Amino acid sequence: MLRQFKTILCPTDFSEESRHALEYGASFARLSEGSLLLAHILHDPTSEVFHPEGYTLSFEQAAQHAQALLEEVRDKHLAYPKCELYVEVGDPFEQLMALARKRKVDLIVTASHGRTGLTTLVLGGVAEPLIRNSPCPVFVVRRGVF
Repeated sequence: MLRQFKTILCPTDFSEESRHALEYGASFARLSEGSLLLAHILHDPTSEVFHPEGYTLSFEQAAQHAQALLEEVRDKHLAYPKCELYVEVGDPFEQLMALARKRKVDLIVTASHGRTGLTTLVLGGVAEPLIRNSPCPVFVVRRGVF
């Protein structure tokens, strides 16, 4: 018997690639009339806590900013009423695995930024460890494929 995708986790870093993955996640959620969990993990202090205008943000301010961005994505781009928003601080892979297990997620929909070689080694990647360790299927939207 095929698995029903009633609870779908969509992590985002607010990139263009992530936005496309969120659209896929919302489509899956609509088909099953399921819940869509939008998650952003604050991880890299060098990119997360510096405001574009040049001043620093506390983690609380950065979390509030991320929450506002998630609300904007939900309201303006997805328009799906069964969305739950999550902002956490920590390692993205660990936080996403914890959320997937806690909420008994049926599907994770994520973007792949297409990094290879040294870039992946330096910047890291979340999609690959999610695929290897996820308690559920993972749907990966590759860069340039929409």
